[in-house]
Amino acid sequence: MQDKDRSSMGQPPRPDNEFLVAFEKNSKKAVDSWVQTGKLPSDAKAIAAFLRQPELDLAGVGNYIGEGDDLCIAVLSEFVRFFDFFELGFDDAMRKFLAGFRLPGEAQKIDRIMHAFASQFHTYNPDMFRDPETAYPLAYSVIMLNTDAHNPAIKPHKKMTKEQFIKNNRGLDNGHDLDREFLERIYDRIVANEIVVQTTSKDDGSSDKSILTYSNPEKAGWLKKQSSRMRSWNDRWFVLKDGCIYYFRKPPVWGQSVQLCGYIPLHPQLLVQEGEPGVSSDTTITMEMADGTPAKCGKIDKRIGSMKTIAVQQLRLLSPSRSDRGEWVSCIRTAISDLSNNSNRRFPSSSSRSFPSHRPDPSTTPSGGAPAPQPSAKPPPP
Repeated sequence: MQDKDRSSMGQPPRPDNEFLVAFEKNSKKAVDSWVQTGKLPSDAKAIAAFLRQPELDLAGVGNYIGEGDDLCIAVLSEFVRFFDFFELGFDDAMRKFLAGFRLPGEAQKIDRIMHAFASQFHTYNPDMFRDPETAYPLAYSVIMLNTDAHNPAIKPHKKMTKEQFIKNNRGLDNGHDLDREFLERIYDRIVANEIVVQTTSKDDGSSDKSILTYSNPEKAGWLKKQSSRMRSWNDRWFVLKDGCIYYFRKPPVWGQSVQLCGYIPLHPQLLVQEGEPGVSSDTTITMEMADGTPAKCGKIDKRIGSMKTIAVQQLRLLSPSRSDRGEWVSCIRTAISDLSNNSNRRFPSSSSRSFPSHRPDPSTTPSGGAPAPQPSAKPPPP
């Protein structure tokens, strides 16, 4: 199909090899040349759609949308409209956005791009912050953290600590502090999973399907889990959402494989206790069924790569502090109470979940085959 025919049908023209070479050298000059020769419409929306094609150099895309002339600013405004951030956590939204191009090094270009991101994020998440502008400085702060945490030139003892990250973001939301747990969660996820540019700008929606199961949980963070056989303690990232506790080798993030280890379905008869009796300094969380029967949980079988059902008499977790233990116990008990109060809800159990017999694809099967919760009604596209 000829380029003019593609344009008349609303499809962006396909870049040829000559253009790809020129675009990599100077993206603005290459685009302007095609606009002047009529190969590419001068319409900002058409240029934005053109920049989404996977053949284009991602650094060139970032440099173009970061330019300061009127057309490039209009293209940036249209470019961000291609990104749906509905129900995505803040750093997952950033990961999705930054997968479409390579962020340029110039401060002014970064400033324009992050302002555009913040505006689009607010469109889909209007109630997350008091001030619509809060997403902009927070995005900048996350980029700084990502660079600091994953730059090998920065020695470990000089890297930004969690307390420093929280301090840097004090009063960020129109003079108010952001929720501490919200910031701690962002810090842990960024340190564990670097924000990286993807090898392609194509977005088929599979990462959204994968991550929405675990986005915006009631509670999330690092805990130690005692293994059922070896009795050893392993660090795992726990997520409490929709009447279920999921645990992973590292935090699940947009654009990366989800390393789910297993899940614990909550039940009205599940008892959650703080610590061991008579041990004041203990930070253990124990869970067991009130009637003494084993709790049925799901666990990835490493040999075949699929989920299996296991029966556990007592589940034991270890929190990093007594205060964190108290928050986890409170959140889990609240989730169990919600299950009990919802008479129309079918209590989750491992036997009611269907898992594939083959090794699951994390990008399309977010929880090893467990059905993802249905999101609420989606707002109309801006």
